[in-house]
Amino acid sequence: MRVTGGEGRVTGGEGVRSRAHNGLPSVLEGRRRAAVGAPRPGAPRATWSGARADARVRRHRRARRLAGLARFALFLFLIFAAVWAGVRVANATDESAMLSGRTYEVRAGDTLWQIATEQYDGTLDPRAVVYEIREENNLDGALLQPGATLTLPYIEP
Repeated sequence: MRVTGGEGRVTGGEGVRSRAHNGLPSVLEGRRRAAVGAPRPGAPRATWSGARADARVRRHRRARRLAGLARFALFLFLIFAAVWAGVRVANATDESAMLSGRTYEVRAGDTLWQIATEQYDGTLDPRAVVYEIREENNLDGALLQPGATLTLPYIEP
């Protein structure tokens, strides 16, 4: 191998090959091949074409996403049903009169305000109770007749 003057060129020599032609791919050739999309040696070959494989992957992802949403919706429904059933059980009572209302016979001197505070133990706002009694019994005013029967509605605290 001979190197000439300051040019740095390799010129000839018997049996000497340049690096690009010694039978081994250069590093740049490997990079070019990877950039173009050539498969690596030993890599599994795809049986689907690119567009078909992409569509198949998208369908698979969509199906998994929908299955996840369905499981989440079922989970929310079960939680809702459990809470609803728990509330129903917690508020269950054997006293049907308490839920449908009980009767009260008006005595002389009774007022709606007095009935509301006495019959509902003062735990509720008397104004709301008076309104509910008037609505339940279709009363126009506050005038009560002794001996009349009032239905006292069930009011949740």
